[in-house]
Amino acid sequence: MRLQSVAGAGRRWRENVTEVKIAGCCTCCDELCFEVLARWDTHERYPGEPKRLGPPMNDATRVTFLLYDGSRADFTFCGKCAESLNPGQYTDIWRKTLRSFLREMSETARPWWNTQLQNGILAEMGRINWSDLNG
Repeated sequence: MRLQSVAGAGRRWRENVTEVKIAGCCTCCDELCFEVLARWDTHERYPGEPKRLGPPMNDATRVTFLLYDGSRADFTFCGKCAESLNPGQYTDIWRKTLRSFLREMSETARPWWNTQLQNGILAEMGRINWSDLNG
């Protein structure tokens, strides 16, 4: 599924998918990929979002990608999204990741972020179930 913004949707993608990567959730659909042990309080930085994560869900998958600059990056997907992942989604996944970086970083990190605008996902290098990593 290619992510497309919807007019009037605010900070959400179609089907209530966020524009930024949420900790512990699938990069594509925002389904939880890890147990949530604690959430941010309403007065804290990211109200309601996972703050402390526990073990992975059974189908949570870590996918390693080769980026254009030769570096590698790991992303988490639920089993369904990992199964249907295709190169047509790479641009949207990378843009969502960049928005997430911007959300988290200080102004001093901005030059690094600017260089990442020219980067992107080139190819998948491999995948493994998160529970196999932590087992």
